[in-house]
Amino acid sequence: MENSLFRDPALERHFTGHTGHITQLRFSPDGNQIATSSLDATVILWNLKQAARCIRFASHSAAVYGVSWSPKGNFIASCSQDRTVKIWEPKVRGVSGEFLAHGKPVRSVDFDPTGQMLLTASDDKAVKLWRVSRRQFISSFAQQTNWVRAAKFSPNGKLIATVSDDKSLRIYEVGTGECVRIFTEERAAPRQVAWHPWGNMVAVALGCNRIKIFDVMNSQLLQMYVVHSAPVNDLAFHPSGNFLLSGSDDKSIRILDLLEGRPIYTLTGHTDAVNAVAFTQDGNKFATAGNDRQLLIWQSNLHTYDTSQFEEKSRSSSCCDTSSASKSSVDANSKASNDLSIRIDPRESLAYRALDEHFQVVDSEHTPKQQPQQQTLQVPKFHARHERKLFATELKNIHNTPFL
Repeated sequence: MENSLFRDPALERHFTGHTGHITQLRFSPDGNQIATSSLDATVILWNLKQAARCIRFASHSAAVYGVSWSPKGNFIASCSQDRTVKIWEPKVRGVSGEFLAHGKPVRSVDFDPTGQMLLTASDDKAVKLWRVSRRQFISSFAQQTNWVRAAKFSPNGKLIATVSDDKSLRIYEVGTGECVRIFTEERAAPRQVAWHPWGNMVAVALGCNRIKIFDVMNSQLLQMYVVHSAPVNDLAFHPSGNFLLSGSDDKSIRILDLLEGRPIYTLTGHTDAVNAVAFTQDGNKFATAGNDRQLLIWQSNLHTYDTSQFEEKSRSSSCCDTSSASKSSVDANSKASNDLSIRIDPRESLAYRALDEHFQVVDSEHTPKQQPQQQTLQVPKFHARHERKLFATELKNIHNTPFL
């Protein structure tokens, strides 16, 4: 590959609109929209095709901590400090539904790959599984002993990964509800978790400034990175599985080359903590957001990346970042190495200066979707085992792909 084809990530768009810290962001399945949740109690849908019009969903009564798109992109779920989960159509006029999911704030929400189930995690120490169509409780995963920060389905929907303030990463089987793996961290609690596209590894963002990648099947630590100087808040795998994106309280974004086990890019531009990062499904773009209320959208250009040219390019760059150390190990025995990552600051770019602020934010006019009273409430715990047996039977018809 010629040098001219090796292109660095570049800022494409720059938005502001929230009045509070942005807590999470997710691209729609087609990559044309982004949903951002915020401490200002709203979710904003940014239309990347028609930037002059964005939709603000303001039905929560307190901070919104997380969002998730259904696989078909026809629904969004949002979770909040107000203890509710809301499921709504991403339209100005559409239907919406809600249910009281937990007894304390809900930190995380995630659709399964079929779009038929929803996973929620809460400060009440529980993770709960719900049937979307009826907003019906199925079962809970409650072995955590402190707040649960996040819970995510594996790519095939058969496993769940949870991270908690009890300093644990737990892996559950969806069908049986059993906890099949536990990883503990001594230094600090994990803040976020992400599944590798292959479904056999998970990455964890830690409050002790570290990133760890675990082999789920073999209960093994594969890689560890110390590339941030403050707690890591969020991370996302590139769809190829070869790169990892991370955001931190140190205001920076990092891109890691997982095959070589090293950081390759350090991106700046945010003026406060970076809370949220995400790739599009094709990996051509990624977005970052945080406490500065900025939403930055980047061209990843990772499909052009050539590892054989990296060292030459990084050394020839006058803005290399060599301020921190990287650690990587297949057998968990890490060796320090110099950080030769290429530093990119977009603040002098035309895209950064051309702030997309001349757009219309339209408040949604969602119509509540009426449901029978008993379907909007939690099913009592003594029903859970019966529900799990029925659910396990349904699961056989939904999932046919074996776990890798």
